[in-house]
Amino acid sequence: MNSGKRTASTLQHSILLMAVAVTALGQTLVFTLLPSLGRATGMAEMEVGLIISCSALVFALASPVWGTVSESLGRKSVLVIGLTGYSLGTLMFALVFQAGLSGWVTGGLLVAGLVLSRMLQAAIMAATPAAAAAYTADITTPEQRTQGMGRIGAANNLGTVIGPVSGGILAAITLVFPLYAVAIITGVMAIGTAIFLPPSPQVRTQRTLGLMQTLRKGLGAYADPRLRDLLMTGVMLFMSFALIQQTLGFLFQDHFQMSPQEAARTLGMTMMAAAITSLSGQIIVVQWLRAPATLLIVMAVPAIGAGAVLLWIADSQWLMSGAVLLVGLGLGFGMPAIMSLASLRVSHEEQGRVAGLASACPALGFILGPLVGTGLYTLDHRWPYLLVMVLLAPLTFLAWRLVRRSVPHQS
Repeated sequence: MNSGKRTASTLQHSILLMAVAVTALGQTLVFTLLPSLGRATGMAEMEVGLIISCSALVFALASPVWGTVSESLGRKSVLVIGLTGYSLGTLMFALVFQAGLSGWVTGGLLVAGLVLSRMLQAAIMAATPAAAAAYTADITTPEQRTQGMGRIGAANNLGTVIGPVSGGILAAITLVFPLYAVAIITGVMAIGTAIFLPPSPQVRTQRTLGLMQTLRKGLGAYADPRLRDLLMTGVMLFMSFALIQQTLGFLFQDHFQMSPQEAARTLGMTMMAAAITSLSGQIIVVQWLRAPATLLIVMAVPAIGAGAVLLWIADSQWLMSGAVLLVGLGLGFGMPAIMSLASLRVSHEEQGRVAGLASACPALGFILGPLVGTGLYTLDHRWPYLLVMVLLAPLTFLAWRLVRRSVPHQS
């Protein structure tokens, strides 16, 4: 009997982690290719940033709503919907880029098509991270929550490791070919999840909410005072990462005179190395040493700060890549901590909505990060990294507040 339960639990964790890894693979691959695809189709830096910012806004709005839907529809159903939407959305995004590379669509029409297709994709794929995090909360105890969310973070980093290097290799065929590969992989994962993932042990809400009630309840998570400090911390962590990730590809092309294909390959290898560093930190510190969530936040801030300083002063590709490793390490500590703390602050009935909110943090950071980063980049190539250093002040204050809040008050 116990053996059967262990087998079911292993299957649950494996499929969940694979779904998260596949989604992260696709996201990182797209982010790695976009600077090169943008240049190859004649787009300006800020137009590339606009694609990411608009889709991130839609993702951030949709994520807590899908988390709310999962409370009545079920985690598994919402997970399958998210993976299916990601597959079809990536295919649509690839076809628009194919039209741009072929010269069939150019200028403002191309930008509009890319923005629209990416926004439609984000509206549905936002279901995947929210449902995966809520499912994890369903199958872990409060004592296991940080490690459970750490496994989600590790799976995300595994996808981030595979995405850039596979994108760099496949881009040698054509720049848009990796997008078609992602559409196929996520489609297969959606089918596998529908067939093999056991239902979550979650007790669903008896009443299915109407559209307006679902939107009101989901988006209301943003106004929840219990989660405000965690939300702000997560947003600034990912905005820092977005400022770096979305400008580094341009910096490689301009500073080292690389072609778009060379820059895509180099950025892909750099992001892969950062993901490996993040994954290693999560395995050692989160899973093995079982560090508390507040300590992870405290470790995240100086790692990201050190990476920003290095990018500001570095003049070699190796130093720039080393800086990204530090930023990746900081994210690897910070995100599982935020997801765990958010989950522990609410009741079991609110896990879906809060999982959606925590999953929205990366998207919220990517609303302004790419747009501001590429805008600053056009003024001076190092200004985006200066802004990351400026963000360290509020991040340090928020980390201090989180630690202070977690310390029991003496009577």
